[in-house]
Amino acid sequence: MKFISIFLFIFLGLILGSHAQFSFDGQYFTRGEYRNGYAKIIENGWNPAFFIAHRARIQATYLHNDYSFFMSVQDVRTWGSTSQLNTTDSFLSVHEAWAQVNFNPDLSLKVGRQELNYDNFRFLGNVDWAFQARSHDLALLKYEKNASKLHFGAAFNQQSQSFSGTLYEQPNQYKTAQFVRFEQLKGGNAYSLLFWNEGRENGGQVFFKQTFGVSNFQLGNSRKLKASGYLYFQTGKNTLDKLVSAWNFGIDFKREFLLDSAQGKKLAFSSGFEILSGTKNEDTKDRSFTPSYGTNHLFNGFMDYFFVSNVLTPPLGIQNLYLKGRINTNSKTWVQGDFHFFWAHQNLEMDIGKYFGSELDVSFGRILNEAVSIQAGYSRFFAQDRFVKISGIVNAKSNQDWAYLMFILRPNSKNRFIGVRI
Repeated sequence: MKFISIFLFIFLGLILGSHAQFSFDGQYFTRGEYRNGYAKIIENGWNPAFFIAHRARIQATYLHNDYSFFMSVQDVRTWGSTSQLNTTDSFLSVHEAWAQVNFNPDLSLKVGRQELNYDNFRFLGNVDWAFQARSHDLALLKYEKNASKLHFGAAFNQQSQSFSGTLYEQPNQYKTAQFVRFEQLKGGNAYSLLFWNEGRENGGQVFFKQTFGVSNFQLGNSRKLKASGYLYFQTGKNTLDKLVSAWNFGIDFKREFLLDSAQGKKLAFSSGFEILSGTKNEDTKDRSFTPSYGTNHLFNGFMDYFFVSNVLTPPLGIQNLYLKGRINTNSKTWVQGDFHFFWAHQNLEMDIGKYFGSELDVSFGRILNEAVSIQAGYSRFFAQDRFVKISGIVNAKSNQDWAYLMFILRPNSKNRFIGVRI
């Protein structure tokens, strides 16, 4: 049935594509990964993993002055996970399906399954690096005029259309959420404010937690010196009925040098620091900040040890100092190197220190034509013994590394590369 639906989706796009208000689009990327310690320290004697997976999306948009409609269907699978003579599977899904009504040029309402992709994606991002990515079921009221934007969002989730009760037991997901976000641009400077309230259910009781703060600020120009950052606080209660008092602060400085404007040759450097607060073992409050819906792959190293794999137990928080550099050899090719230093925010044990280790990330990108790009990377984590210990590993391999190669087809997207930023 799913394949009949996707066929009709394609057919509809081909039939209506001639109308100016209807556009038909898509994207495809495949990624091969070598994993030898990705997301978790690997034991000595364990063999590395290797696989190839892909994401294929078909997207349709219908635009009108008073309303619009968008739908995105995707296939996410690991190569070889189904038989060559396969008749049906569960890998096809709807990533987005929403409708929007425009009340006037400044005010609109968007309802349905949609991505939330704001600011630098620290707290709200579509997780484009992940094959499946992330989308929310909600209603979004938008007021946008000139350089100001004001968004209100609200959601209420249920697992089925039941006849009584509203019990919600979907793992790691809110039952209800509301948010308001304000953004102001002025020249090269900008700032945005975010308030997010969510309720998660546990044992029939809903616990509410709030995240709020300056979700982004930008000052200056990257050709001279550009500063950007964010500051969040979290309050309320977690699902264990424990009071929350946590925070997250990050700041970044970037400088760009134009070497040859005709060839597109340039050099860029950035340096920054981030703290995500953690909890001491004896603390009566939950002081561990959780970037629940962010694109975490962009922040604390590409090997995804922190806030992706949740390797830290107990959640001691992270301090991350980083240096990045990128050279564009021409308008189509770049090479980038990142180096991170990681410390726990709270003490691990008495007198053993906080330093976890460091990570080197090397990335490469090349635009082949107006639709196709390739991207590759290699990362290595230099773990301290204390980090190996809290990871629950007794005899760790001497080298912990990861590599990937991607083929990306995005005909009508400005984002030619995925999961890398300077």
